[in-house]
Amino acid sequence: MTSVSVVIPSHNRPQLIDAAVASVLAQPETTEVIVVDDGSTPPVAAVGSLGNTTVRIVRNAVAQGPSRARNRGLDEATGDFVGFLDDDDVWLPGKLAACLRALEAHPEAGVAAHRTGYAPTGGADGAPLKLLTEPLRYFGTHQTPHPDSLLVRQGVAGKIRFAEDLGAAEDVDFAIELARVAPFVMIDAVLAVHGPDDVPSAIGVEKRIGARKELRHRHGDVLYTDNPSRAFYHVRLGHLLRQVSKPQAARSFATALRYQPRSVLAWRGLAATLLPASLARRISKQRRIGDT
Repeated sequence: MTSVSVVIPSHNRPQLIDAAVASVLAQPETTEVIVVDDGSTPPVAAVGSLGNTTVRIVRNAVAQGPSRARNRGLDEATGDFVGFLDDDDVWLPGKLAACLRALEAHPEAGVAAHRTGYAPTGGADGAPLKLLTEPLRYFGTHQTPHPDSLLVRQGVAGKIRFAEDLGAAEDVDFAIELARVAPFVMIDAVLAVHGPDDVPSAIGVEKRIGARKELRHRHGDVLYTDNPSRAFYHVRLGHLLRQVSKPQAARSFATALRYQPRSVLAWRGLAATLLPASLARRISKQRRIGDT
């Protein structure tokens, strides 16, 4: 019988963690849910659905960050497959079933992934599958899957860890490290929904910018190998820079256009930098919906 472990790190989000856990328990294929309480006050053990016997709680007495929390969950996982969910997000019905079907259809793949968004866009029934036999090349010009979307075979998950020395973008690093050891099968459907769009990220923009540059240093063979991947890197960096410096953002988008003059993403980013703030926010929100 197939078993699935799900790792949910949590820190001081008692108003959200219950919905995240409930969305996992609603998946019939779930075998165990490992909630890693990363030094929350009060402990997340007090939350309603966490009393389910399928849920196991492990606690760090002192907060150690999301990477170390996820890694502890990986160490605790016993399932044939391992999935991940952030404590402010939810899985949609049928998510696990779709990922398991995709991996059954493509036994050569070590990871199944799908799109995530800020609103459901339809179920997985009939959603196209795409096998990435060279996922490193693909992720040079496409956003890496969010952890919420990943279902990883235990034999692959046991080889990879989240980078504990990165202050941000550890999810991108993890996806790339997975891509170094296994093919991916992608499901073209939104099967996980992020928390409210008006909740700001707990990670500072400067940290995210620094992490993006560090990723280029670590994974230059993926993120900066040819003109399309160089352009995509500068587009992603430009959207971060736009939050702190419009001149720097404009230069980043212009650099992307030098590498790929017809890049729609680069032109759209440059326009968002030059447009009034209200219109730029609308474009940015559209960009994020169904982005991964």
